[in-house]
Formats: sequence, structure tokens, C-alpha cells
Amino acid sequence: PCAQCARAVSRRKMAAALSRALKLPGKKIHDLGEYDPLRQADSDDSEDDGNLRYHKNGNLQTEASIEATFDGDVDAAVEMRALKVKQRRLDETSSTEVRATEVSDECTMKTRRSLVPCMRTAAFLLSLAFSMVLVLICAFFTQCPGSQPLMTSWNRSLGQTAGFPPVITLWDVNDDQVSDVIVSFSSTGKTRGQRGGLRLQATLKLHVSVAVLSGVDGSVLWTSPAPERLKFIQCGIGYVDGGPGSVCLLVGINHMLKAVNSSSGSSLWEMKSVYRSHQTPAAPAVLLPDIDGDGFADFLLGSRPSVLTSRIRDISFVFVSGATGTLIGQAVSYNVTGEGKLIGPKAYVSGGGVLYVMFGYGTIQALSVRDMYKQANGKASLPAPLQSQDSVWEWKRRGNQSEWLEVYSNGSARDLQILSRRGESGSDILITTRDRLQLVNGQHLRQLWSANGSSIEGAPVTGFFNEDNILDFLIQISSGSNTRKSLIIDGSSGEELWTTKLGCHIQGSEAASIPLSDGRSAFLFWAKECEVKISVRGAASLAQRTDPNSQSQYHLYLLHPLYPSVLLELTNSTEVVTASATGIFEQQKDAFYVSMTTGSTHKSHESRTGPLLVKGLGLNWAISRSRVVTLEEETIGTVRKFFSQIRFSAVQH
Repeated sequence: PCAQCARAVSRRKMAAALSRALKLPGKKIHDLGEYDPLRQADSDDSEDDGNLRYHKNGNLQTEASIEATFDGDVDAAVEMRALKVKQRRLDETSSTEVRATEVSDECTMKTRRSLVPCMRTAAFLLSLAFSMVLVLICAFFTQCPGSQPLMTSWNRSLGQTAGFPPVITLWDVNDDQVSDVIVSFSSTGKTRGQRGGLRLQATLKLHVSVAVLSGVDGSVLWTSPAPERLKFIQCGIGYVDGGPGSVCLLVGINHMLKAVNSSSGSSLWEMKSVYRSHQTPAAPAVLLPDIDGDGFADFLLGSRPSVLTSRIRDISFVFVSGATGTLIGQAVSYNVTGEGKLIGPKAYVSGGGVLYVMFGYGTIQALSVRDMYKQANGKASLPAPLQSQDSVWEWKRRGNQSEWLEVYSNGSARDLQILSRRGESGSDILITTRDRLQLVNGQHLRQLWSANGSSIEGAPVTGFFNEDNILDFLIQISSGSNTRKSLIIDGSSGEELWTTKLGCHIQGSEAASIPLSDGRSAFLFWAKECEVKISVRGAASLAQRTDPNSQSQYHLYLLHPLYPSVLLELTNSTEVVTASATGIFEQQKDAFYVSMTTGSTHKSHESRTGPLLVKGLGLNWAISRSRVVTLEEETIGTVRKFFSQIRFSAVQH
């Protein structure tokens, strides 16, 4: 019995130690109300003996049967519990491996998902880098257009003037973004003819040609013969929907009408006997929309008698097809009463979008192109562009009980200009008399303002002197035998914006204006040789040169609206300028001035015979070499710095 008690005690101790090793929770004895680890061990043993099962050879065995198998050996029981602990640890290890595998699979999936946007970003960056490298390679091997140098000046001699004024116009014929110079000139040649079949006689024959000079360097681009003297040259005629046209129209002095390709000078068509006998072209052709249905712009040409013998004068009109040169209908004539030179015809589009033609002798009338087409074509149906009517103007015309509308009836008009409004629709009408400027509203024909100016010479030059986006006007007024007064009139009010009285004769017929990049305009005019008086501070002023033996010279002056007290002398000429034009070199923000002079072969410069000389002048280049003439005290250095930075541009920003 003692041995059994000792065995039981040792068994309980081992069970308690095993229970603590396995971290089995203690069990409360409810009847005693206290915790006994030995009893808990016995209780646990009994529960484990009754409930714990093992999988062995596909059969379930209880711990009691296993202990019975080992014949109650304590060592066997301890070994059995050690196996149980080992089995539990193996199960925990396997479950931990399963969890680790699941976590590893989940991380793998997340890693794969996170790699997709990274791969997309890498592909995008690689394609972008490849494109950049390709562009750089193309830019390296592609020859870039060289920047054109600053335009300087050029001279070109063309034939003879042969006693009649040459014709000049500007048009870009080679698509280099620079306007080229189209000019008519003549040359003489000897021809042999028989008189009475016995002897040969040499005679002089006049050959008229048209030449196109490059606006950049004055080189000849092409020449084309003309059957007779030219009165006008017009370019830009073409298809209605095809942008700027490529056809130039040559209008002869007597009866010829010819169309040439502006790029090559080749003849497209030629018409003779366009006008009635003893008539000459009155003005440049009025461009019309397509009225004969061939898609090509057409035009209206007016003519007047070559010799004016009475106060009642007639003016005739013909509609001409721009594509073929054939007449559209018959000629129509109107008897006009008045005196002086013919004004117009000039095209005007009313506020209602209806096309009118204005003309007259001293008085100004307006006639609808729609009514003129009816008279020329009888009962033919009206083309679509001529079917509309302006209700306001037609109401005024019916009030006069006449076929035309009276625009100005005072009888003293000398010039007419149609002025477009910047940034707005509609136009106004500027009427110049000998001593007055009048601006008339184009829609209601009401006078907006009137400005007095005795002895106005030439036509006003339009430009933007201030910043109100309304055209202003440079006029020249005779103020004495040797001097002229120059004024700039405000287009919005008729008041003077700038005025100066120069002590030298000014040739006012060839004044011009050039648009600046800031929206204003610079003004150009010629003045005869003046004496320069130098003050103490280096400023100069204009005064009449008193030396009668000195050779007369004409000087070209530039006036900038931001420096109205300064004139720049750009160039000079010993010959009278007979015609001029201005153009823009948009790429270089530069402008050029083209003038035509006659190198007289006689001592008197009034003769119109002699070689024809065409000169081109780059304005930025001329400004850098100009002479500063101040009308008031100015600092020359500041003036030089300002004018060196000016830019010319026809594009408004």
C-alpha cells in the first residue's frame, strides 16, 4: 500500500507538471470553492481519458484503451503525453505553414497587381523618349530655312517713261510673304517700213511691258508685253471660294483688257474694244461676286469720254466675266451733270449688305449694282448675290424720285474715300473739297463732322495716330508760295491732333502711312531741300534753304505718333517722285517704301521723258541711318533709342 501511495503521489506530481507545461487552465472545484491543481490534474486526466481520440489505422481509440494497452505503466503514459504534445506542435507548425503559404500567395498576387501600372508607366516613358529622340534626329537632319537678312535698299532701271506716268501696284506673286512690285514701263525700238515702195524709213515704235520686281532685292521675276499703255493694274482676282486670287488685270488706256497669271505673267485672256469709241477707263475695276455662275469673281468696269467738252457728261459701265473676259450683257450709260474731274466709280457696301457704286463730277451719286445689272441684261433673272435690297437707301432713293441716290450735292467734291471701321461692320464716307473735310455716316448718309482747311492739296492719307481705333487723316495745306502746313485730323471729332508749319516746300501728292505693331501708324511725306539749323544742344529744325544755286533735293521724312516733335529724314532724291507704294515685311516686322522717279534728260525737271528708276527702301535699315530733325528741343540719344525699337506689322494683336 505504501508503494501504491508513493506511485499515486508521483503520478499526481507528474500530471501537475505536465498540466503546467501544456498551459492547461485550472478547474474550479465548485463544492469546495477553492482551486486544487492536483485535483484539477486528476480531473483533466479523467476527461482526457474519456474524450481524447487518435487516428490510428483508420480506427478511433480512447486514451483509456491506450493506457490499458500499456498495462498502466507510468512511463508509457508519460511517453504517450509527450507524443500528444509533439503531435499538437506538429499540427500548429503545419497550420502556421498553411497560413504562411496563404500570406505568400496573397503577397504574390498583390505584387503582380502593383507591377501592372509600373509596367504601363515604363512603356509610356520609353515611347516618349523614343519619340523625342526621333524628333531631335529629324530636326538635326532637316535643313531649317535661313532667316532673311534685314532689307536694305535696291535700285532698278526700267526703260523710258515715254511722256506718260507709269503704273505701280504691290502683290505677292511668289508666295514669300513679301509684296512684290508690279510696274508698267515702255521702251522704244526702230522698225523699217516702205514709203511708196522705193525707200526704207526708220521709225520709232513704242513697246509697253509689265515687269514684276522682287520686293526683297528688286530682281526681275517676270515680264509680260502689253498691247498699249496701261491705266490701271489690279491683282487678286480669282475663284470666289479659293482665297486670294492669282490673276492680275491689265486695263489699257484706250480699248484693251488683259488678264495674266500673277505667278508667271502668262496671258489667260485678252479682250479688245471693250469700251465705246473715244472713251477711256474712269477708275480701277469694281470687283463683284460671281454673277455668271462659273465660280470666278467678276467685275464692273466704268469709262468716261476721253475729252470733256460740255457740262453734261456721260459715264458707261460694262459687266465683264473674270474667267473669260466676255461681256455680261450690254453697256449701260448715265448722263451726269457737274464740273471738275470724275470722282470714282468706287464700290460701297451698305449696312444692309447691298453693293452700290458711287461716282460723279463735283456731286456724288450712288447707284445699285442690282439696278445696273437689270438694265444691262434686260429681263434676265437676277443672280443670287444681287437679289437683296437695302430698305433705308431705297427709301431715300424713292424720295428723290430718281434712279440714283444723292450722297453729296454741293458740287465742290474733289475726292471720295470709303473708310472701313476697325473691328466693326459698315463703312463711312470721307469727302474732300478744296477747303473742307467732311465725314458722312455710311448707313444714314448724315454728316458726322466737318473740318476746315483752306487749299487742301492731294487726297488725305489715312492712318491711326491715336489709340481710339478710328482712322485719322494727314492733309497738306498751302500756306504760302514756298511753304505748306501739315495737319493730322482726328477721325472721331474732326479736331487737329498734330500740326506743324515747315519752312520748305512739301511734295504732298505721295504721302503714305504704314501700320505699326502697336496698332498705330507712322506717316511718310516728301519735302523739298531745307536748311538745317543746329542749336546749342544739337537739335535741328527745318527752314527754307536760301541758296538759289544749290541743287534741289527732295527728302523723305517719317513721323511717329509717340514722338510728334521729331521727324526722321530717311532718304533723299534729286528727282520728283511720280508714284510710290508701301509694303510690310511681316516675318522681320519691317516695312519697305517703293518710289518711282524719272531721270529727266533735260535741265528742267518738269519733263516727263527719261529713264524710269524704281527704288526700294527698307525702313528699319533707313531708320538706323537716318538724320533726326527736331521741331522742339529733344534729347537725340533718347530719340535714337526709341526709333531703333519700333516694329512694323499689318497684323493687329
